[in-house]
Amino acid sequence: MNKYINIMSIICCVILLVSCAKENEHQSKVYEPQSGKVKVVEYGDLKCSYCKKLDEKVMPKLQSKYLSSKDVEYQFVNMAFLDKDSLVGSRAEHAVKLIAPKQHLKFIHRLYQQQPKDGGHWLTHKLIDKEISRLDISTTKKKEIKKAYKNRNSQAWKDAKKDQERYKKENIKQAPTVFINGKKVDDPYDFNSYEQQIDKIISK
Repeated sequence: MNKYINIMSIICCVILLVSCAKENEHQSKVYEPQSGKVKVVEYGDLKCSYCKKLDEKVMPKLQSKYLSSKDVEYQFVNMAFLDKDSLVGSRAEHAVKLIAPKQHLKFIHRLYQQQPKDGGHWLTHKLIDKEISRLDISTTKKKEIKKAYKNRNSQAWKDAKKDQERYKKENIKQAPTVFINGKKVDDPYDFNSYEQQIDKIISK
């Protein structure tokens, strides 16, 4: 009887260890930052009014205190799930990220600023092209971006699709959802929550 209990205990331990290993492997694949960095990952949608709230309340402070340093990196995963034009916006911001990466966060912010209170299909080519034209980059790069986000064979289209696949795979149910090194931020609108998690990681 004791021998049977010991065998069952060993089997249970093995199952538990394998399960934990798989979970850790999965998290590190998704959230592993560059060596020595803190990684902030936001899941959002450019048509999401709550994401706009985060952009207005948190992003300026996050950029000022952390993103200007080499210790913290930020990634925006565009869920593009609210409407068809959400995907158009996603392709555009990915094109900016690929061709003019330093303008990426500014472009996202400006699109949020254009978000109307009554919703509707507002992420049009006309509006997006206008915001691309406002970016502080060369005319050549502006043309490249406009061409890329409209071309179904471009990397921007592929990256937009990858973002959609990623949020579904990670089972993200709402926008915005924010993780810092794999740990979910309980209140994404409270900058203190970010400070506490980031400072704790940096101070280690």
